[in-house]
Amino acid sequence: MNKEDLFVDMDGVMCDFETAVWKLFPEAQHLHEEDPIRKEFIDKAQSVPHFWREMPPMSGALDAFAKLSDKYEMFLLSAPSWADPLSYSEKREWVGDHLGLLADKKLILTHHKNLFTGRALIDDRIKYGVDGFKGEHIHFGTPKFPNWDAVLAYLL
Repeated sequence: MNKEDLFVDMDGVMCDFETAVWKLFPEAQHLHEEDPIRKEFIDKAQSVPHFWREMPPMSGALDAFAKLSDKYEMFLLSAPSWADPLSYSEKREWVGDHLGLLADKKLILTHHKNLFTGRALIDDRIKYGVDGFKGEHIHFGTPKFPNWDAVLAYLL
């Protein structure tokens, strides 16, 4: 039996992007989301060597990926930082470090998520073509899907 394809975003879904930023710049954590200074800190963090590779996993993400792999053909579908070419290699290294063979050759880096089709895309944003993805968008971090437990309960 063929498994359905399931796509998962990295930053903010598999990887705890915000914790990684606030670890580097704790003073930016409490700034309003729309504050341009907050965005400057986020941009600065992304250019710090090893930022992408050293991001901690989101709570429950690694276990959820393993459980979902039993039922679905899993792929990581992530937009790299265009401003930081290291994001390409460091995201690949993160996958190897945290998921190993479970995600071997299953990392797709693109700014055009609308080019893909599958059962669903688990993503915390509606950006980079998420709204044109051919399948269901499971909007991670929203009241319906606040965490990995909620996603697992829905998909399994």
